[in-house]
Amino acid sequence: PYSRYYVPGPSPWPFFVAISANGMAVGLILWLHGTPSFLLMGMSLVCMLLSTFSWWRDLIREGDIGFHTRFVIKSFRDGVAFFILSEVMFFFTFFWTFFHNALSPSCELGMRWPPPGIRTPNPSSTSLFETGLLISSGLFVTQAHKSMRLKDYDVGPFIGLVVTIVCGTVFFLVQLREYYWNSYTIADSVYGSVFYLLTGFHGMHVVVGTIWLMVSLVRLWRGEFSSQRHFGFEACIWYWHFVDVVWVALWCLVYVWFGGWLYMWWFKMWDGDVYTFKYPDAKPSWYAYIQEEHAPSWYKVPDHLKA
Repeated sequence: PYSRYYVPGPSPWPFFVAISANGMAVGLILWLHGTPSFLLMGMSLVCMLLSTFSWWRDLIREGDIGFHTRFVIKSFRDGVAFFILSEVMFFFTFFWTFFHNALSPSCELGMRWPPPGIRTPNPSSTSLFETGLLISSGLFVTQAHKSMRLKDYDVGPFIGLVVTIVCGTVFFLVQLREYYWNSYTIADSVYGSVFYLLTGFHGMHVVVGTIWLMVSLVRLWRGEFSSQRHFGFEACIWYWHFVDVVWVALWCLVYVWFGGWLYMWWFKMWDGDVYTFKYPDAKPSWYAYIQEEHAPSWYKVPDHLKA
């Protein structure tokens, strides 16, 4: 048992997790086709929860016995790193879709971005508060990690984890409130589709990260972490920082820049005189907020074409 790499014995939990995941997928497909099977979904969900709980319980017990050598921990680190890399590529696909449509709007969108009729959310309102929440939570969870490394198991890690969990919960609730008050839905052009896919999947990652933090808090309460042995908590911190970075990029690009508000601020600062830079080839999408009296001649529709 104390060899360099520990090979676990036969376990039924991967099989049950695979079966329950397949059942949930089938139940979701049936629900999308209008014939939901709540019994199948419920049984699959219960089986998934029980199987994953039992799997993680066995994994923690193996570590307590001493099977997790530094070589095993290194394999865990590599696995979590590749998992986060896969999540980065997952969000990269959505950002690629967003840039593809925002930088070159099609004629179906009026060759403008944001598309006509879309009232984008103000980046200095709810989303700015959400950004502050996640950045603050990243600082608190980092402080909790530093406290644990300094062998402070009583105050620092508990306060940091509790505040981070509160920030994650408030973020999710505020995001639901923003969805409720938005003037567009996921069916309103490609902007609505990509916006809700990006922010919705990020919200799901926030929920997963918050649950992970809660599990780490319980394990800390039970004394399962030490200053030198706390990889489960460290992996949780990696995941949470990934969630923070994705949201900051999402806020800067989706809300501020391509939401049209950055150009609005620039337009108001120059009082409409933004044409001294001589951009004869500028696309109309950048001038979605231009007032008619300030529009240059090349932007206006010629009189002989109006008839």
